Amino acid sequence: MYKFMKKDGMLEDFDRNKIVSGVVKAGGTAEEAEKVASAIEAWLPAVAASVVKSQDVRTKVLEVLGTVNPVAVASFEAYQKPA
Repeated sequence: MYKFMKKDGMLEDFDRNKIVSGVVKAGGTAEEAEKVASAIEAWLPAVAASVVKSQDVRTKVLEVLGTVNPVAVASFEAYQKPA
């Protein structure tokens, strides 16, 4: 199981549902969200032994989302979690 290092240094378990939910909230379809989540799952073993920075995942999600729904990219990119 992969862990994500958040901006504050906290570790969190990988949760593909967060990717799916984020893509759908950004305007992607459920099918597009599943494609993005699957691509991230396939990408993880190549970049991390067990821990990956959340910002790196966000960057990869934007890259993959741009190939399946370029319109949703701006919305996903603009989202900032409240402090």
